[in-house]
Amino acid sequence: MKFHSEREALTLELHDRPFRPMAAPLRVSHLAIATGERGGERDHAQFAALCRRYGKAEPAAGAKHFTVDLGPFTVKWERHTEFSTYTLLREEPVGQPFDETVFALVPAEWRDGLYGEVMVALHLTVTADGGDPPNSDGADGNRLSRWFAGNPVFGCALADGSARLYGDLRTHDDGFERLLLRAAGFEPVLLGQLVQRVLELVTYARFAMLSLPIARAASPRLEGIERGLAEVAGTLADAGRGESDEALLDRLSGHSAELEDVVAASNYRYGASTAYAEIVDNRLRDLQPAALDGHINLVGYLMRRLSPAMRTCASVAARQEALSRRANRLSSLLRTGIEVRLEAQNRDLLESMNRRSAQALALQRTVEGLSVVAVSYYAIGLVKVVLEGLAKAGRLGEVSPTVATALAVPVVVAAIWLGLRRLTHRVLEKPRAE
Repeated sequence: MKFHSEREALTLELHDRPFRPMAAPLRVSHLAIATGERGGERDHAQFAALCRRYGKAEPAAGAKHFTVDLGPFTVKWERHTEFSTYTLLREEPVGQPFDETVFALVPAEWRDGLYGEVMVALHLTVTADGGDPPNSDGADGNRLSRWFAGNPVFGCALADGSARLYGDLRTHDDGFERLLLRAAGFEPVLLGQLVQRVLELVTYARFAMLSLPIARAASPRLEGIERGLAEVAGTLADAGRGESDEALLDRLSGHSAELEDVVAASNYRYGASTAYAEIVDNRLRDLQPAALDGHINLVGYLMRRLSPAMRTCASVAARQEALSRRANRLSSLLRTGIEVRLEAQNRDLLESMNRRSAQALALQRTVEGLSVVAVSYYAIGLVKVVLEGLAKAGRLGEVSPTVATALAVPVVVAAIWLGLRRLTHRVLEKPRAE
């Protein structure tokens, strides 16, 4: 059998980025660093340097994910299209959820040399207590307020009420956000799946929001372009406009170039944000968060700004597309008008050329007639001289030279006229043949 060249790669893709088994209690520090689409090699080299520092195996060249136990902590590295994530894990008893963090164990020189821009920095603490009401284990409002620095805390039940998630989605003094997951009775694989989905939910929600500043910055520029296109359309509609077609075309080209600059700067970002927002929706369906009494609901807390942001980006993207079509229509109208005027000028030029050709032909015929007369006059003069010479020599007999000359006039004129006409036809037919 002949197997497809991509068969094995596609089969392995189904098993790519597996869930790592985890056991509570544990601490997690999660980083998502934007490095761009071309930052994969530097990300790989950066993570490989961390593995070498602890004497551990490095990821293979071209690897997109790798998990390694470095001793003090376990780190899972994943390379995505435009960013990389580092998930640091340490299974240990938890007293105060955020007094100690896994990220504090990372070597300072490696941490300070991280390449790229951090988009998500998150501490997640997983405790082994169950999904009972918070007051039953002391995780009451006062403790939650203290753990989350007095910020409003959302709370929701996950996995049919088997786990509870608390957080504030705010940046604390160390630059990290905080989440607390209370889960008990979970198998390691299921707990690893739950933790990874929570981390992905926060990560993709943040990257989905990345297009909002671009949309806000593009809106004033689009408004200016829209006004400019409206002015061009109004000028085109004015039959007695004083502005030349060249000036209008320059204005329209300037607006179109600026519009293309806006589209080039935002089009990819809008598409990526749409894809990230779809992943967020999928993760919310997987987690099935349910509201807890006395707490803000996670769905409302997260989607309160994410949904309007995505609608804003979609609106700006649709506006860009509409302006592009409008600019194309105006360009077509202007170019059509220019072509019509050029055709009218060409028509007038051809008519002028036809008139000049007719005048030249009439002048040519006049000159041809005058040429016949002039040549005939000199030819008859020569004939008369010849006849007078023959008369003196006695060669004409009784015929008078004057009479003979008069009889020769019609013959000479006709011969010269026919000769000039044939020569004219020959000259005119030669270029056609060529």
